Amino acid sequence: MHAGKQGKHIPGHSNYQYGKSILTANAQKLLEKYAGKGEWIGQNKERVDFGEIIGKYVDPITGEAIETNKGIIHYSKNGAHIVPARP
Repeated sequence: MHAGKQGKHIPGHSNYQYGKSILTANAQKLLEKYAGKGEWIGQNKERVDFGEIIGKYVDPITGEAIETNKGIIHYSKNGAHIVPARP
């Protein structure tokens, strides 16, 4: 897991960026259980239905936060991170 990039989605983390979708579940456990089990978007992203609420998707236009069980796993050479996605 890439802690710096994941931190952008975790309130209280030093890298947290207001307005980004919020991850409330344990990212490492989700990656261990669900990596490779979703629908691929290009070569380095995967849309996954985690089957449980993982956090809140923040609509970039309205700012509304909506609970979601879906997320995008972003893969890179430095690790992966999860971004809660539109339900």
